[in-house]
Amino acid sequence: MPSAAVLGPVVLPLIAAGVIAIFGFAGKSLGRVAAAAGAWSSLLALLAVWVPIRSSLELSLGPLGFGSSFDLRTDGVTFAFGLMIATPAAILLTVQPRAWPQAVLSLLALASAMAAVESAGVVLTAVAGGTAATLAVVLLVTEDPRARRPSWAMLLAGWLALSWFGVILQVGGGTAVYSAVPVATVTGPLFALLTASAVLVSCLFPWRTWPADLWTRPSLRAAGITVATLYPMGFYLLVRAYELGDGRYPHPLFNVALAVIGLTTAFAAAARAQAAPTRREFLGELIPGFGGFALTAIALGTPLGLIGGLILLATASAMVACLALLPDQAGVASLVTIAAAVGLPPGIAFGARVIGIEATFEAGDFIGLIGVASVVTWVTWMVGGARAIGLPAGRGHPLVETSPKVSLLIAMLTLVGGPADPVAAEVMQPSTSALTGGLTNVVTVSSVLPAATLFAPLLVFAALAYGLANMSTIRTQARPALFKVPAAEALSRARTALRSASVPEQYRTILNVRELEMAAAGGQPVLWLGALVALAYAVTR
Repeated sequence: MPSAAVLGPVVLPLIAAGVIAIFGFAGKSLGRVAAAAGAWSSLLALLAVWVPIRSSLELSLGPLGFGSSFDLRTDGVTFAFGLMIATPAAILLTVQPRAWPQAVLSLLALASAMAAVESAGVVLTAVAGGTAATLAVVLLVTEDPRARRPSWAMLLAGWLALSWFGVILQVGGGTAVYSAVPVATVTGPLFALLTASAVLVSCLFPWRTWPADLWTRPSLRAAGITVATLYPMGFYLLVRAYELGDGRYPHPLFNVALAVIGLTTAFAAAARAQAAPTRREFLGELIPGFGGFALTAIALGTPLGLIGGLILLATASAMVACLALLPDQAGVASLVTIAAAVGLPPGIAFGARVIGIEATFEAGDFIGLIGVASVVTWVTWMVGGARAIGLPAGRGHPLVETSPKVSLLIAMLTLVGGPADPVAAEVMQPSTSALTGGLTNVVTVSSVLPAATLFAPLLVFAALAYGLANMSTIRTQARPALFKVPAAEALSRARTALRSASVPEQYRTILNVRELEMAAAGGQPVLWLGALVALAYAVTR
């Protein structure tokens, strides 16, 4: 396999974006075909690079600036996170129609995200990730400037922190390449900067943030692409952190602190979900819930926990496409999606959560208490899922951008599919005699978890019976919430008051970030590309 093949997942969507832009300026829209071709070509290129050799492949393109190198690498970590990013993006670009400028921006965001996970060093990851965040803001603004969206400053904060981390590594250790950084260089305070960057990039906080807010937009085209390309990035940094530390974090307190943050995030999302007034708001909390459970498992520092966390992230990426295509109406698609998301057996979410909880008990000590709290959080999600079946649909997005059949297919696959993972061997080198995986079960040191043969036939039969009986027309009554979340309203009022704070007229032109975003979004794709090239040149020179 030639080393230049690692460029495929990044270059192919860029070429497709360029072709779509050229025809768009000429007054001819290529429709979904070209956008889908660009996204699927990125995914197929990733498979073609990794599957035949199943080993690392590197490409050096020269210096990036200030001692940093422009190196790309495809390994198990790149493959796993590339699949999480490219697969939902390809599905959405295939099914959802969109104008050619939005298709161009979506492909550029996909290419930037793939470049971030293919980067062999910290600095290039930060540059590519910041580019993806900027493109996401422009995409959201061009779709609907009045709808809710994250601020540009908030999205860039994590990537600026990662840039700072990379520069310190470059100066202190002589290199910022993940596989070559001296272990002694990654001290406790420096690692705290990396973890803060990861938490900021994916917004892993116990309050409601953009991964949940975006699902309340009137249209979910840009929301699905944004979550698919940006949300896995913070977890990618935490997985790469094991490689920087030779398979462990600098101090066990980092493992405990990150696990607590993840558990708090998952429980807060579950609390909001079980008290949600509509099904749309319940579904909006699913991705933060998956992220919290995944962070808890990844932070354990064991191969078993890492595998459980990555399977949860893979399931969350499938749910991104499912939620963006799910119509806001009762029916079998909504029922199966809720069942798959809350962890009904034998779904992938069920198996991954069991693996993650088992990993906490096997780790022992204080981590075992985190496992008990994870069970409580899971039960809360189950209660919220049962209540969500009877909730009103909420604010509906256009039917033209939905596909009940595709969303139902994705949800069914997550229910009957078995977990498998290629990443743990890349960063932790687990013992194959202690842990193996496959399409039908996951065998751990102390248990065997059936995945595709336990309850799958029963669930398929139940779904068929539900559809044939025309039960989608039945309007069930929503159950009362298990408990209320009074702090949520107080936080919402505080955010509203903060956003309504005014600035003196003479300073508004230099401090209004929203106007800057609107100005950037109003330009043509050539302007965006030129600005990105200029930014990259300024940073590296």
